[in-house]
Amino acid sequence: MKQEIKKKLQFLEMGDLLNCIEDQEYHSMLYIDKSFEERIEILLENLITIKETKLITKLINGANFKYKEASIEDIDYTNRRFDKSLIVNLSRMRFIDSATNLIITGPTGSGKTYLGCALGKEACKNKFKTLYIRCTLLAKKIDELSPNHKLYKMYLRKLCRYEVLILDEWLFFKAEPKEVKFLYELFEMRYDSNPTIIISQFSSDEWHERLGGGNHADSIMDRIIHNSYEIPSTQENIRKKIAEEKALKLKESIE
Repeated sequence: MKQEIKKKLQFLEMGDLLNCIEDQEYHSMLYIDKSFEERIEILLENLITIKETKLITKLINGANFKYKEASIEDIDYTNRRFDKSLIVNLSRMRFIDSATNLIITGPTGSGKTYLGCALGKEACKNKFKTLYIRCTLLAKKIDELSPNHKLYKMYLRKLCRYEVLILDEWLFFKAEPKEVKFLYELFEMRYDSNPTIIISQFSSDEWHERLGGGNHADSIMDRIIHNSYEIPSTQENIRKKIAEEKALKLKESIE
């Protein structure tokens, strides 16, 4: 390719197109029997693949997952006791189309957060805008923004726009009144529109009391539970079990 053409493509910020053309030049023997239109079609397909890959990478990075490496394929179904066929079915993302909330419950160390991140990452791969946030950090954010009505509403609308919202450490601490008010508005706006993945150590029958009881708690529960699917995890602390097994192996190797 002439240097002048390269410079023009670079000036037009068509670096990906330049790379695809250079790749065809480098592997010219593979394209010797291709027509001009066929080569253009291959260029376009490659450009689309590059653009999709960049978009997915951006979505994954922007989702702020606790476990960025999490994947459906790497879940330890034997120890975690998750139903593999169920998780594989959920990974097809039909719950997003139906705006069905997912509730993942179980004790600490049972693999809840990893599963939530794996499903969220799969959503990103399907080009759904996703966000993972710990409710302890969400509570701090609500506290910071509460005095400023405009910023408070902007943040609320921002969370509502995510096609998949993952709330981890759900009700780890009992919710304060300002958090309850925010959660009511959040679930009211997301209801029947975008699903939320809720990760909690507490079963759903404990939530009402931890939300302070009363009408707001009723309303929040109504908007979450009536269109949700609960995924229980093992009741074992697998993180502790794995750590103990590693420690035992290390001890045996030393002795």
